Amino acid sequence: MRTPRGLLLALIILTFVAFSVRSISMQWSPLPYNIDGLSELRVAQGVLATGHLDFPDDTSISDTYVADLPVLGLFIAFFSSALGVDPLTNSQLVTALLGAVAVSIVFLMFRSHWRTRRGAVASFLVLALAGSFVFSAGCTWKETMGFVLLALALYSFPLRKALPYRLLMVSSLLLIPFTHHLVAVVSFVTLTFAVILEVASRQKGYRITRDDTMDAATVVSAWALVIAYYAYIDLPYLDYLSPSTDLYLFVAVAALILMVGIRMSRRERPLTRLPLGLAVPLVGAALMVVNYVHPIFTGIPGPAAAIAVPLVAYLILVAPGWEGAKLALVPRGGTKNLLLAMFLGPLSLIAFAFVRSNDATSQLIIYRSFDFVLIPFALLVGIGFARLVKRTEPLVGAMAGVSLVIVLSTTLPVAYSSQTLFGVENQTYWYEYDAFEWLSEHGVERYTSDQRLGETGWRLFDLEYGRGLPYDLREGIALNKSSFYVLENSWSTEGAQEFPLGVVVVNDTTIDSILNDSNIVYIGGSSYNLLVCFLTR
Repeated sequence: MRTPRGLLLALIILTFVAFSVRSISMQWSPLPYNIDGLSELRVAQGVLATGHLDFPDDTSISDTYVADLPVLGLFIAFFSSALGVDPLTNSQLVTALLGAVAVSIVFLMFRSHWRTRRGAVASFLVLALAGSFVFSAGCTWKETMGFVLLALALYSFPLRKALPYRLLMVSSLLLIPFTHHLVAVVSFVTLTFAVILEVASRQKGYRITRDDTMDAATVVSAWALVIAYYAYIDLPYLDYLSPSTDLYLFVAVAALILMVGIRMSRRERPLTRLPLGLAVPLVGAALMVVNYVHPIFTGIPGPAAAIAVPLVAYLILVAPGWEGAKLALVPRGGTKNLLLAMFLGPLSLIAFAFVRSNDATSQLIIYRSFDFVLIPFALLVGIGFARLVKRTEPLVGAMAGVSLVIVLSTTLPVAYSSQTLFGVENQTYWYEYDAFEWLSEHGVERYTSDQRLGETGWRLFDLEYGRGLPYDLREGIALNKSSFYVLENSWSTEGAQEFPLGVVVVNDTTIDSILNDSNIVYIGGSSYNLLVCFLTR
């Protein structure tokens, strides 16, 4: 890795590792992993079929904001067209590759600014194997593409005095609003913090330079673009940041956090010698325990007890991360300011969410913002890991690396056992696709099921759906006559998915009874997970 050729070889190997981890879902089904990916698939299919983004009004994607944020769908369409492959079976591979590229860019960022090989690999492993980041930067959804653009912007920010890197940073930032709304907000808050910290940390008497003016213009332009475009398309998912709701609260929270960041950026040593930073994981662990015993967010059940295993793994990483913080956040300079901005940007959203309310929106903001914090945390883990194994025997360093891989691997259930941990099934299976294709081909326009199967048919084939069938079966409520319904016999064991309200378990006797009194029109799947479409008499 000391030569460009060695670095390129290492990058190829590491990218393949991250790609392989993000392709694990392919063993169950090649269809997009994560139900939101079905809409991205429809965008790609529509672009390939028509050559434009003007979709008919009666399609599922015309009823949502998906077509208004089309970067990922366009990329999948381009990739499929260039290679002559079907996006139906290859979109997950494309986004797995994108997620691996995002991780590799962070690896290059580490090598560019801290230059330790062991630390760079350790930092890479955190993002390549951490279950939450495998999911966030690896599923077929907009956020994966957003992480690639964010990583490019973060990589180029310290190098922006050179025109090519400034162009790379600006172009990445200007694409983000058309990729994913939350990535846009976190990215622009982080960029704003980074620019302000850069100026505030300088000595008194420093004059504003041309680069400072360009930074300010970039920040203002980015915010103007995202505000104007999201107002134009009337994006509903950022209503909590509108002036009529909680915008001023967020500005106040962000301003207070930024003041702490400015104070930290100006100091040659930490604010205090007390290990107050360790309070962050302790508070996080305490909140997880409280949320398990008594769910914090109204109407949303807490995770399963099995979440304790990945939680402990994340907490173990605090040890090298804390060691890295003592090295990276002490001396003044550009890399320190960037790290502070990368931490404080998403943390301002998390703190704001806790302050504003304990509803479903706050929960969404918190868990979707966590992985943005994981990026700078991975950098600190890498710095700390390099320090811990410095001047040790090669065998000791290798054992430490293996231990890191094992610890990180225990977090993968967050990505691939989400139904057990959170009551959410992310995989769409072939037999489910075949079932809804059959319904659409035989004139069925509407059916009722649970949330997951309802959205599957709607996103894939524009079938209108109702949810709530599991509740009706469990409570013994009579079903409508001459109506189509879809259920799976796994509802009696793993439960039906009614996100975000949790799973609903239906007695298998009830399922057998309702099927005996109805006309079964389609059966698919296996004996363990049988999907049945039926028409009530």
